[in-house]
Amino acid sequence: MEWNFQLLFFVCLFSTFMCGEDFYEMLDVAKNADQKEIRKAFKKKALELHPDKNIEDPEAHEKFVKVNRAYEVLKDEDLRKKYDMHGEAGLDESRSSGHQYHSWSYYHDNFGIYDDDPEIITLNKADFEQSVSGSQDIWFINFYHPMCSHCHTLAPVWREVAREMEGVVRIGAVNCDDDYHLCSMQGIRSYPTLISYPGSVFYHREKSKEEVIDFILQQVQSSTLRLSSANFKMTVTKEDLSKRPWLVIFYEDIEANEEFWITQTKLSAIFEGLVNVGYVVCSQEKQLCSKLSTPSGIKFYNTDSLLTGREGSKISSLNAQEIAREVLALLPEMTLLDKTAYKNMRQKLESQEESISWLLHFSSSSDDDTFEIRKLPGLLPTLNLGRVDCTLMKSQCDELYIAKTPTFILFKPGGGYELHHGRLLAHDIAVFAREGASATRFQILTPQEFPKVLTDGSTWFVDFYAPWCPPCMKLLPEFRKASRLVHTPVNFGSIDCTLHQDLCTRFNIRQYPTTILYNQSVPHEYRGYHTAAQIVEFVKDTLNPAVIALDHEKFQKYVANKPVGETWVVDYFANWCGHCINMAPEYRRFARMVANIPELNVASIDCAEHSHICRSQGISGYPTIMLYPSGSSGTWSGIKYNGWSRDADSFRQWAYSSLPSFTIDLDDGAYENLLHSKTPWLVDFYAPWCGHCQVFAPNYEDVARALKGEVKVGKLNCELYWRACNGAHVQVYPTVRLYPGATDGSRQNVDGIGLPNLDRDDIINRISKLLSKKKIGHDEL
Repeated sequence: MEWNFQLLFFVCLFSTFMCGEDFYEMLDVAKNADQKEIRKAFKKKALELHPDKNIEDPEAHEKFVKVNRAYEVLKDEDLRKKYDMHGEAGLDESRSSGHQYHSWSYYHDNFGIYDDDPEIITLNKADFEQSVSGSQDIWFINFYHPMCSHCHTLAPVWREVAREMEGVVRIGAVNCDDDYHLCSMQGIRSYPTLISYPGSVFYHREKSKEEVIDFILQQVQSSTLRLSSANFKMTVTKEDLSKRPWLVIFYEDIEANEEFWITQTKLSAIFEGLVNVGYVVCSQEKQLCSKLSTPSGIKFYNTDSLLTGREGSKISSLNAQEIAREVLALLPEMTLLDKTAYKNMRQKLESQEESISWLLHFSSSSDDDTFEIRKLPGLLPTLNLGRVDCTLMKSQCDELYIAKTPTFILFKPGGGYELHHGRLLAHDIAVFAREGASATRFQILTPQEFPKVLTDGSTWFVDFYAPWCPPCMKLLPEFRKASRLVHTPVNFGSIDCTLHQDLCTRFNIRQYPTTILYNQSVPHEYRGYHTAAQIVEFVKDTLNPAVIALDHEKFQKYVANKPVGETWVVDYFANWCGHCINMAPEYRRFARMVANIPELNVASIDCAEHSHICRSQGISGYPTIMLYPSGSSGTWSGIKYNGWSRDADSFRQWAYSSLPSFTIDLDDGAYENLLHSKTPWLVDFYAPWCGHCQVFAPNYEDVARALKGEVKVGKLNCELYWRACNGAHVQVYPTVRLYPGATDGSRQNVDGIGLPNLDRDDIINRISKLLSKKKIGHDEL
């Protein structure tokens, strides 16, 4: 009995250690909650549980410390990542104790100052990098400190500005108490500081609503078109305008136009790319206004209605946002799908009976009514659009693991689908839908679908990510783009580890994002830069490796017993070594750059698996790169790479210095002889101290290899033979010239034939064409 009690005690203790309290449950948020949702949830808990308001509760301090610690962890990207992976056991206690907190009044008056204003977006560093720095949208941002009195004085003005400019520009706020480093990077020296983006234009005028709005409107480029009898037909039938509806403002006179200018500018920004905004001054265009039966007011015309003279829909309001809502209400809605229509849509796409992707808006009765969604049909005329009410179709939404609404999912021919993670702005959703529809080999994977990655015999590239992780969100569009650029049959998939944590844990995913290429179920983890080009190169390298992977047998056969005439470059690395992992993409790129040199072989060996080989070669640190030159056999004359830069170009330059040269070193006498020679020569005038010359040297060797037998290739050191270089009028290094050969024993022009650029392939092609013309008797030379 005592033994059972002890066992139960240790089981309980072990469970508490392993699991602890769930930080997401403590704040009552979903695991994929964004920063704003976490901040708002914490504020609610802080006001409810703060010790200042629970004086009679002896455990109030302890309860609040726990909630505060949960917030400190979940608001920090690195801590949240560790918590998601390892629970509380993986956290740094010094960074997430929760003991330091403010008074109750601070959370009531100063915390999350703009979180309850839907028109104002509170930005942290990650949001800023993704949504502001990486966007061409116009932003106006208030950098403030919650303890600054002037910031609180500005707050009601900022809210009014945000409401008036809704849909026109993006209005943001940054709490410099929480994001000091972001504010410092943006040059913030006092609070509040207002800056518009792109361009980082500081606002220095009076902080009144009128002055702020006037400043913002100066950043907006109005695309309003003035219509007249003379230009009416030509304007309305323009290709880029004829496919969109029109909003036309009819002014009685020019003074009315000037009074309404602000609203007109707002409307042109709100409807950019969606609805054409035009205006007519009826006192000057009586015939046109009579034709359209409107002496004044605002009317909306469907596509083609304005040209055919059909009656438009009258707009009653004079407020920009209210006009926008009225107009958007007149645009076509997304079709509401019932269970049968939804099932048929999925089946037709899976069987590829339907060849056009579907963008579905998953909503529920609790969603805010936003007119942004009404813009989508006009922005996506070539895609199928629909709406699903998750209140009515709960099982269908649950199957897709929809954690919150609104959510947008793109369903593709073949059965795959993809989730939109960006901002819920019509233009952002439209960009996602268009790019997703063109990426037919990219799809979301779930625990039910993931087994096929390992069992269907095909190649899969899988991105394990978390939607709250900024690097993950930056990688996602590049990963999608790479799926379009890879020409070999590779399937691309993504797994949300916040939804499928058990799956990610089972496959030892320790950080986000983690991308793994499963080639016939064999995993190859990607460690390079998060760009589409680098991802594509990784796929090529993995499926058709340029670097030879050595084991004990191959090392003995190819390197230890290397014959004279072969050159081997070997990277001695360890699979746990961070520097090795960072260098690997550049080393693979180096291997591809020299793949056309048959006597040069590029290899690598993992010293964590083959330590005895590495010890036998005297390898004491990783990565170590050794070159075994062609002039000796085996590994007796190995040369260690000691360069500062571990990049492909530096490796190539170093390797070429040990290869037999295909170029001829010239002196001033040899240069004078070639001017009289009938044999064609290509000459590189260089200086040994010239950095550009050193970078160009390997390319020049490639030129010499490619043109072997067609032209002699030489190089002249202008530091040693400066008189010859001066006589040839060489002014910059490197300079490359072709001397096609003397005729009738005469001396060739010292200027030769100059080359417009020093691109390796361009030189090879140009020289081959010039020499072929000479052979068939042309005199262009």
